Amino acid sequence: MPTSKNLRFRVSGFIALRKKLDLSAAEMGQLLGVSGQSIYKWEQGKARPRASQLQQIAQVRTLGKRQARERLASMG
Repeated sequence: MPTSKNLRFRVSGFIALRKKLDLSAAEMGQLLGVSGQSIYKWEQGKARPRASQLQQIAQVRTLGKRQARERLASMG
């Protein structure tokens, strides 16, 4: 797992990840442990994820669509 110092956040990359996984902002927020509103703010560039959230995003990047759906189902 990369350290938070090695992790970068790009709005375009994050939007592309969410679209690739076919997740709503609320679903992505649930996976990352934040609100859907936080996801919208990150995507609009009005806020940035914390270091701990960057770690979570890095983990979600390793998932495929099916794995993301399975993880959401196990949370709900």
